[in-house]
Amino acid sequence: MQRYFIITFLLLLFFSCKIDDKDDCNEFTLRGNLDTEEKITLTIEELTTSDLIVLDSITTDNYGNFNIKKEIDEAGFYILRISRDNFITLLVEPGEKIHLTGKADYLPTSYQVKGSEGSALLADLNQRLHTNMAKVDSLADLYRESVYEPNFEQIKHELNIDYTKIFEEHKNYVKQFIENNPKSLASLIALYQYFGNKSVLQENENFEYFESLSESLANVYPTNKHVVDLKKRVSEIKRQRMQRKMADEKLAIGNKAPEIVLPDPEGNAISLSSFRGKVVLIDFWASWHNPCYEVTKKLAEIYNKYKNQGFEIYGVSLDRSSEKWQKAIEENNINWTQVSDLRYFNSPVANLYNIQKIPYAILIDQEGKIVAKDVDYRKLNKYLEELL
Repeated sequence: MQRYFIITFLLLLFFSCKIDDKDDCNEFTLRGNLDTEEKITLTIEELTTSDLIVLDSITTDNYGNFNIKKEIDEAGFYILRISRDNFITLLVEPGEKIHLTGKADYLPTSYQVKGSEGSALLADLNQRLHTNMAKVDSLADLYRESVYEPNFEQIKHELNIDYTKIFEEHKNYVKQFIENNPKSLASLIALYQYFGNKSVLQENENFEYFESLSESLANVYPTNKHVVDLKKRVSEIKRQRMQRKMADEKLAIGNKAPEIVLPDPEGNAISLSSFRGKVVLIDFWASWHNPCYEVTKKLAEIYNKYKNQGFEIYGVSLDRSSEKWQKAIEENNINWTQVSDLRYFNSPVANLYNIQKIPYAILIDQEGKIVAKDVDYRKLNKYLEELL
């Protein structure tokens, strides 16, 4: 009996959060000292899966000391902000006692953090980002200084090569960071990190990182809202990929093109099958996408050359505005068939034809069978000479 009592007592000591002190277990403490000559106001914000929520604000003393205490239910991301562009991201676990130091004039490049493994990882990730972005800023300075140089095009080309090297180096660092920390929520920040205005990792190109991180984090944080959100995102990507695969099978060369029936600018329903007996180019475009206009000019020449020989263009616009769509038709003298449901990429036809980009075209023969996909407009003449 005495032995049982001792074991029970030791267990209570080990699990220091008793029922009466449960709130203390969920509380984290953030203490720090910032190098500043005056009092400054700090704001603490929670970074949720969709928003930033302001939780509190405090003012340091005259020596830059501060102390923040908050109760949290689960591990999460918190922004410590001095101003709009002067802030850091912390990864906080319930019960952590964190100590922070840094320079108040620009915290992101000067801070150090102790007492939080996740926050320390984010500090390393943040420091590497700022280092590489500083290199890019130097390239931008060289670009501006060289604009009026006689060999500017050559300099521009070399600067672009240098930028690509910096970006790829950072991308490899982010991949390695995730591989080294598969069970840390810090890898979520790495996964979604931007390099300037560009995502470091793309869902389509680097999906294996999204999928593997989702699986590894789910084993550690099965109910964490950030992990659950990533899991939903991965599931949606898989669903979309399956849909695209099924669409690609339907759109295989030699198969009949799926039927399209959409209204023209006057509201008349025009079907794709109504052009059976002609070679038809299904041209997906939009008035808001400038590269489409260059293609339109080339198509006009080809259409005028072959329209009397059994060639037709069935233009499917992914516009939202009828006014802008019709204005583009008039200004560009488009005299071939135009249809649209004005539903952008949400159009059922865009999903039916698995349209991921524009301009995009599919060529079908007189029987409505698919001859070519993602047609290179420079090779369209060759296709038409063989089919007509």
